[in-house]
Parts: sequence; C-alpha cells; structure tokens
Amino acid sequence: MKKTPLILMILNGLVWGGLSWVGWKLMTAKEAQHLAGYPNTDQIGYFFAAPLLMLTASLVPVALLGQTKWSTIANCWGFLTLFAVLPYLVPYTGGV
Repeated sequence: MKKTPLILMILNGLVWGGLSWVGWKLMTAKEAQHLAGYPNTDQIGYFFAAPLLMLTASLVPVALLGQTKWSTIANCWGFLTLFAVLPYLVPYTGGV
C-alpha cells in the first residue's frame, strides 16, 4: 500500500473522528445541564451524526481502494473528504 492513502486515512480519521468526539461531548454536556429542548435532533444530526457519517465515508473507500490498482481514486477520495471539513466548519465560526 502506498503511503499517501495511509496519510490521508490518518488525517481523515483525526479530523472527522475528532469532530464527532467533540460533538458527542457537546451533546452530553447539554444533556447534563437539563436544558429544555437541548439537545434536539438537528443538533445531534449536525454535531455528531454528520461527522460520524463522514468518518465512515472517508475511511472505508480509501481503505478498500488503497490496496488495489485504483490507489489514485483513493487519494482523490481521501483528499475530497478531508477538504469537505472546510464548508462543514463554517457554522462553527458563526458564518463570518
């Protein structure tokens, strides 16, 4: 296996895995405060489920294609899923 898919897999795992871990901690912190209406399903979907889905979507194809003759597709897929973190993080900044 070439090293580039491994590097992209590690980066995707750290970024999307870290975002899903932070999202889980945000949800449990809101739940521990017993705030009315928090966490709602939209917050759970955005802060936890979306990064977890992207983690799966980024690691599985790269792991499967990285060991074949289609490692170029694996590199492109890994780069695109890593690049997708930028539009995801825009609401974290308040949209500015």
